[in-house]
Amino acid sequence: MFGPNTHTEDKLDISYSHRDRTFFDLYSTVTKKFRRTFNLRNYDILFIPGSGTVGIEAVFNSVKSNIKVLGYGKFVDRWTELSKRYSSNTKHKNNMYVQLETSISEIFTFEGATIVDAVSSFPFYDLLNPKIFVTCSNKILGSFPGLSIVGVRQDSWGMIKEDKSFSYLNLYLYKKYSEKNQLPTTAPIHLFSHLEKTLDEFDSYRLKNKIFEVSYLVGDAIGRQNLIGSQICPVLTIPKEVIPIELAKKYNLYGLNTDSKNYQIFTYSDKLSNYSNFVKDVKKFK
Repeated sequence: MFGPNTHTEDKLDISYSHRDRTFFDLYSTVTKKFRRTFNLRNYDILFIPGSGTVGIEAVFNSVKSNIKVLGYGKFVDRWTELSKRYSSNTKHKNNMYVQLETSISEIFTFEGATIVDAVSSFPFYDLLNPKIFVTCSNKILGSFPGLSIVGVRQDSWGMIKEDKSFSYLNLYLYKKYSEKNQLPTTAPIHLFSHLEKTLDEFDSYRLKNKIFEVSYLVGDAIGRQNLIGSQICPVLTIPKEVIPIELAKKYNLYGLNTDSKNYQIFTYSDKLSNYSNFVKDVKKFK
């Protein structure tokens, strides 16, 4: 419970292929709704099948210059290693940062950075108009997992290599196919269909209120001094010794089956009643 993916249940009836006009119309509709919902009219939006990590690697593969990753944390370390794999001889560098480093529940902002990993932060935090950002269909946005979303500011395509080769990590190729409302690969139609529904029902005010409310609920029950990083956050990080193992097993807390020293509670992904039940149980153990 309380993991990074929103609990969703849906029935989809897909009776067409990814090369049919019906999908082209769906692709166009989802793109327009995404840009309109989040006021991203100055961005080209690219959809890449896969997790947010796939979108991050596509950016590393596609930009002309090297990328310097700013900040600290698990994902910063991961992207720093990735940057070495895609390093080139050019001396010019673009700065990138992880807006929400979930490993430590820390929020980062670096003025002048051109690329933002917003996989775990969007759309709770403002993007601040970077040249490129990466997010995903699931997590805070709340749709099914499996679509990486890359936004390239329309005045920033000069950063991207005009690579005509066929590669799942080639942003230029996705841009060319997006102009025809298609993907270069077989499109996961069900993910686009569910994303459209999610955008139709999206309520920014309700989402932010929930994250605030759950953060306060959990923080008050556990003790704010026991939280690592931000106390009002899409993901709360809690040392394992703070929560009795019986409770961790009952609620199958995120981190229970890993070597991490912490549990994490994502404050947007479950029903409010389940968070309330968890808080009641925490108080019983005090």
